[in-house]
Amino acid sequence: MRRHHEVLEMITAALATLVAGLSLMLPNGFRWTSQTSVLQLDMLAASQPRAIAAGAVVALIVAVFATTVNHALAAWGSALCGAVIMFGAHVLAETEDQSIAPATLNYLDSLAGGILLGGIAVAVLRGWWQVFGWTLGALSAVVFGQLGSTSTGDAQAGLPSAPGWSTTSLPPLWLITLTTVLIVVGLIVNRHQDRVERRSVELPMAPIVAGLVFVIVQLFAGEWLARHADSLGRIVVAATLTVVTAVLAALLLPRRDGMLILLAVALTAVGSALIPARLPVWSVAPLVVLIGIGIVAGFRRPGPMLAIAVLAALALYCALTADHRIDGGVQAAVLSGLLALVGGYCFGGTAPRYNPTRVLGVAIIFVPSVVTALRKRLGREQFVTEPGHWYLNPAPAMSSSQPFWVALGITAGCAVGLLALRWWRPPSRPTAKAEPTEPPAP
Repeated sequence: MRRHHEVLEMITAALATLVAGLSLMLPNGFRWTSQTSVLQLDMLAASQPRAIAAGAVVALIVAVFATTVNHALAAWGSALCGAVIMFGAHVLAETEDQSIAPATLNYLDSLAGGILLGGIAVAVLRGWWQVFGWTLGALSAVVFGQLGSTSTGDAQAGLPSAPGWSTTSLPPLWLITLTTVLIVVGLIVNRHQDRVERRSVELPMAPIVAGLVFVIVQLFAGEWLARHADSLGRIVVAATLTVVTAVLAALLLPRRDGMLILLAVALTAVGSALIPARLPVWSVAPLVVLIGIGIVAGFRRPGPMLAIAVLAALALYCALTADHRIDGGVQAAVLSGLLALVGGYCFGGTAPRYNPTRVLGVAIIFVPSVVTALRKRLGREQFVTEPGHWYLNPAPAMSSSQPFWVALGITAGCAVGLLALRWWRPPSRPTAKAEPTEPPAP
């Protein structure tokens, strides 16, 4: 009976983090078929990074609050609140009510995703099965978030049609509804549970402060770099700020919990430079499977230094072969698969004592990095219209290997921080009260 309960919570955690991640990363209210003005769509696109950052901070606040209360009703209730708000935001988006600005709906959707992400983390992160489902759903959201767009369309009378992005909002309403039902079931089953997190003597505000420091600096550094990426010195400054704030955030967390933060920052930097802008539909299943394999491998044989070494090797390889890579070929598929495997291993191989640390690690994956801003700046696309057809023609970049070198520098800085953290803070001693189902500490 207990195993069935764990499997049910694993499924609930996977779907909840998948839905929360998609709500954080993808804009709600992106309605190409409606009468939304160009100004509103432009405001929606411009506000997306800040909406993601706001949702990430809310996720941390909710996770810390639910952990402090230390009762299942607080955790499951927070998750249910986020799911209900998200459902309402997507219903409003489907009605195409012009009185509500798309940017407003997008902020509401991101905040709901943050509430759901933080609440469900504290509610279910107690054992191997639940940690696996929660992590798999969160990382899979990145894969699903790359789907649904094309770079071509129709052109009639010289006027291009809307791009091939899906006109239905993601996550779909049926998936939000299913997730909400599972959360209600979890709330009913666990309503009498009065302990969801081990007590910690460290300052409960540490994850919030660490998250605020990193997310705010990352957000404004990315926006600044997007406008000033033509200077090597400014690129170095942005990368240095990323490493410094990552190390500072890691030091603010108790024990060795900061190891996950450093791995997440390195993973985000390499992934932002490496992952293709668009993934084919057929690649979803293999990438999700590889993420799952990586998580299990991390559970069995944790090795944070091995993970960060592989990330550095991926960045170095891509930097040296940037002029010979074909984004749509086998090489891109292999690199994406390796990144998925290492990403799962990074999160599976670290076992924070404090559940909000996991929330911060996942939030870092969702927040756009400075490498994303640099890649967008260097990879500007040219809009070309031909009779009956339009397409996006990538403009030649002066140095297409720059994002990979920046990612390598950030990864190297995180590796140094990881070594310093392991040397400065000894591993946690196992206690007799520790639950045997928890993943082993690295």
